[in-house]
Amino acid sequence: MLGYCLPLHAQHNTHYTAPPTTQKAGKMPKTKWRLNLNLVLLIFIAQIQISEAVKCFDCVGMDCMGSFCEGDYCMISQYAPRWGSARWGEPEIVKGCAKGSMLAKDVRDHCEFAEDSDEPFTCFCNGKDLCNSRKTIRKVEREDVELVQCVCNGAHCRNDKTCIGELCTFVKNHKTKQVEQGCTNASVPLIERRAIGSCMAPPITGAMHHNVAKDAVSLLAVESCICGTDYCNSEKPSISVPEKEKCNASVEVTTMGTQTRSKNISCTGEFCFTASIKSKLGVMSSYRIYGCASFTGEDALPEELDPTGCAIFTSESLETKTCFKTSDRAAVGRALASKQIPESKASKPTKGKSSKSKPKQVEVEYDDEEEEEEEKVEKPKGKSLKNREKAAEEAKKEEKIKEEEEEEEEEEREEEEKEKEEKEETSTKKSFIFQKPTQPPIPDDSNTTMITVFVLIIICILGSGIVWKFELHKKLRRSNYDSVAGG
Repeated sequence: MLGYCLPLHAQHNTHYTAPPTTQKAGKMPKTKWRLNLNLVLLIFIAQIQISEAVKCFDCVGMDCMGSFCEGDYCMISQYAPRWGSARWGEPEIVKGCAKGSMLAKDVRDHCEFAEDSDEPFTCFCNGKDLCNSRKTIRKVEREDVELVQCVCNGAHCRNDKTCIGELCTFVKNHKTKQVEQGCTNASVPLIERRAIGSCMAPPITGAMHHNVAKDAVSLLAVESCICGTDYCNSEKPSISVPEKEKCNASVEVTTMGTQTRSKNISCTGEFCFTASIKSKLGVMSSYRIYGCASFTGEDALPEELDPTGCAIFTSESLETKTCFKTSDRAAVGRALASKQIPESKASKPTKGKSSKSKPKQVEVEYDDEEEEEEEKVEKPKGKSLKNREKAAEEAKKEEKIKEEEEEEEEEEREEEEKEKEEKEETSTKKSFIFQKPTQPPIPDDSNTTMITVFVLIIICILGSGIVWKFELHKKLRRSNYDSVAGG
């Protein structure tokens, strides 16, 4: 009330209060204009961030086309619910979205395949919406991942002394002093990829301890090391980096509706981590863990991940999240220095390398037709290195233009095919999108019946009004007649 009363009283003293009121009246529109401009900018930035999200298939199975989600990247991955060497469900291919601050911003569209396998075990893409379909994945870059040979020692090895897998493991239960070595494959999207080349306590997933832990309580005393080179688990990997982070450590597992939880302790390492799994696939419905990890530096940080932050994968029946943090800047620097460089990026010649390399090495990167065109360009310009570099750059530009034209044609074809598929799906498939109980369909002639009923009601009302009017006239005539006769 004070803000409104003071200007009214001030109008009586024009000598003192008139100038300030005019100044305030002049300032207010500017501040409002600035606020409105800031709001417009914020809305514009928010729309840009929202538009950067990519739409992905969100379902289980390589050929599934169910629900949808939005994220930074579309993914195809594998989920194998396991507890040590015991399978708690069948492995499934899951499609979904990946997002989070731990994901790199420039991940290329690619798929990783195991040796002699036609099914990918991990794919990343964000070139266009719904890029994690089987048809689109066939066109992205393929990367074959070599399996490693590992030392095998423990009950799960039977009589074999070696095994082959994606990763080698060295597991030790510090309470029982039991040690096991062997192989393991990535069983959960994103989580285990960040832990490659580290020793963790406790293990970041349930698939990394073989048979040295029976439940969440015993898993708390287990240290698991995973590495990705041949026979790297012949002995426990040595950690030479300073371990400055003090972290909380605990394990919580829910299987078949029964929850087991360990006590909370502390551990020290290079990084603190958390991981959680919520699943509708298999026996284990949830898994949550806190712990610490230290890296040997012998394995590269995967190209799609940064050293710290959180990475989230969401799918129709699976949700995973992992976070790594540290206050040690040197640890972050070591992780970035060991980050994986894709072969496609490493093979591209830089300006410094192209001046030193021979012309034949530059020409190897192109097709036969493009090599002939490049030679035609190089001959009239002489044999100097600068001319050859220019010719190579021009050939690259022509190659890019051709690739862009081919991509545009492919996108147009795919859009036409998508429209056809959507029309077929809408004509054949039933959609269950109603959350409330639906009523039986109204017949087509319901509108005509309603109109006829409405017209009949109006006619009845008019007829009753006319009858009432005639009756009223009769009564008036009788009353007039009676009054005249009586007078």
